Amino acid sequence: MKKTAILKILMPAIGICTLIAGGVLWLYFKPSVRFMLVMNDTIIPRGIIERETSIHVNGEDIPILIYRRENAPHGKYFFLIHGLTPKSYKHPTMKKISCALAWASDYTVLVPYIRGSETSRSIREVYNNIEQIYTTLRAQYQGRFNAFGACISATILLIALNNVPPELYPEKVYLHGPFLNGKMLADFYNSSGMEVDYIVKMANAIRNKSFTDKEKSLLSKAIAATKPGVTDREEMKRILGEKLYEKTEKAPVDYAEFKEINELTLFPKNRSLPRCRYYITHSRSDNIIPYSMGMGLHQYLLTRGLSSRFLATGAFQHSNSAGSICKLIGEARMLMEFFDDLFDEEAMK
Repeated sequence: MKKTAILKILMPAIGICTLIAGGVLWLYFKPSVRFMLVMNDTIIPRGIIERETSIHVNGEDIPILIYRRENAPHGKYFFLIHGLTPKSYKHPTMKKISCALAWASDYTVLVPYIRGSETSRSIREVYNNIEQIYTTLRAQYQGRFNAFGACISATILLIALNNVPPELYPEKVYLHGPFLNGKMLADFYNSSGMEVDYIVKMANAIRNKSFTDKEKSLLSKAIAATKPGVTDREEMKRILGEKLYEKTEKAPVDYAEFKEINELTLFPKNRSLPRCRYYITHSRSDNIIPYSMGMGLHQYLLTRGLSSRFLATGAFQHSNSAGSICKLIGEARMLMEFFDDLFDEEAMK
């Protein structure tokens, strides 16, 4: 009798535990959940093979970092462009994103080195270089391609893709922290009174004609010394010195090429619209590009009849080195819907 009574109590409990365990296992193997857990530093992905190679573009060897999950199928690629990151393609945040994508979605992730933020290279040179690297990779790696861009380089990626033949355009483009209009963003930097991340100030100054070559050399050194997360202003002051630090802080954003970026340069009227699905995430507390700028790009894409999804989030920060697990849990449903769609291969057919 006692055994029967105990079994009557235990059996439902075992059934409930089994259902819970099954549900947890099901969630764990969802690509969207796996991606989010890696991005918030909850899980370290295992079995990711990282190797460096190079491709030859216009007489120059371009380093490429490749991330691939062990035993992952071939023929699916994510092309990643880094933002204002001094360690460029080797930046820890870029590595985390690359590993998260490779581990969650079985895509091979290609991250080229794009010279730009630590030099006075023009925007035109940067986006022409991105287009050449992308088309070279498309010729070398046969299969389906998606693309990812972060920060200011997310918008520059869209300009670069204008020169790509329609048949080579990515099936999906994921943008984190982009903007639509350079003049509006420059005006915001100059008049809002908001304390933007200091790396924006340095990237502006290094292209400003009022700074000497010696000052630009110091700025380049300071940019290279920045670390993941919010830029340490005190460290920048030690490298630059008080006078150059203050000059950089007060220099207005007045870079003509940057201010010329707008909806017409992103999607020229004389070019047919790409058959592509766009995905945009933007941190609500972004201190480099306000999330309203990303929302503006999303709304413009919709007015042009393009497919676009937008998510303003607190779980994935722009300049913080780690996300928030509490915010991740609070936004779980919205994030899962967003990334389930991004990783849904049927939606790309």
